[in-house]
Amino acid sequence: MLKIEEIEKSPIKNKRFRVFLSNGKHYDFGLDNGKTYIDHHDEIKRKNYWSRHYTGREKKLIDDLTPSPALFSAYILWGNHTDIDKNIDELNSVLN
Repeated sequence: MLKIEEIEKSPIKNKRFRVFLSNGKHYDFGLDNGKTYIDHHDEIKRKNYWSRHYTGREKKLIDDLTPSPALFSAYILWGNHTDIDKNIDELNSVLN
């Protein structure tokens, strides 16, 4: 059962977050200075993000729930809620 255990600021230059999974792996994602749905709450920008990123390889990673920066950006930064904790909870429920 895969689960997000923790999220923190990424130590990697130009990355916003680091997510730690229950399997011991971690992933860095999001642009450090980027504004996302959790920041601006703009539905049009959210729709545009999904139009750009929900294609090709990224779509497959998201649909298959493959742990990746694409999956974490889509669900956590551009998910259904403007609250990051709600988006994390939703992703955890989908992963299980």
